[in-house]
Amino acid sequence: MQIQKLKTLIVHYLPTGTNSNTKKLLDIFISEIKNKDITEIESLDLLKTSVPIFNEESISAYYKRNYQGLKLSETEAKLLSQNDNLIKQFKSASVIVLACPMHNFGYPALMKAYIDAVVFHNETFAYNQKMMRGKRILTIYSSGGVYSNEKFSFEYPNWNSMSLLAKATFNFMGFDEVITVGTSLRDDENYKNNLPKISSEIKQIADNWFN
Repeated sequence: MQIQKLKTLIVHYLPTGTNSNTKKLLDIFISEIKNKDITEIESLDLLKTSVPIFNEESISAYYKRNYQGLKLSETEAKLLSQNDNLIKQFKSASVIVLACPMHNFGYPALMKAYIDAVVFHNETFAYNQKMMRGKRILTIYSSGGVYSNEKFSFEYPNWNSMSLLAKATFNFMGFDEVITVGTSLRDDENYKNNLPKISSEIKQIADNWFN
């Protein structure tokens, strides 16, 4: 009997392309899970994806359908069609990986827009249940400086609002595990000092999730 593979969705925003330090870290994770041969990998490139942002009409349709439970007209439904497609893809995965650089101590605008586009009431979250239970989500990032992934405050090096937002949002949605991992590879010294440690962390996460 053929074993059904887990689905891993990798959502990436890599504006520097092949030169991206985030890509180097993401490639470590992908290489590790490919060796496991127990997961199907789907990739979503946000640089090639139209990510919807609410306007007056679309947010009205969202509240009408998702909060009031009312039927939308064909025109109204089209306003949410991009969200619906992204949400369907998001929900189909057992493991979700968000990969992007850190911008201004947090998620870059396009990745934050993606998160907002898939965090929908009665689709991926509800106030009385954990709708994403049974799933795991990982954020992989590279940054200019080295910041804490476990603690946020106004004192350096605890300026990582990416980790804070991930924990608040994805724990609220009900994910079983929410992990943020990243570091600085911006120069030769950081690359030499930080790459071995971060590589080990990423491989350990892959081993734990795909054993």
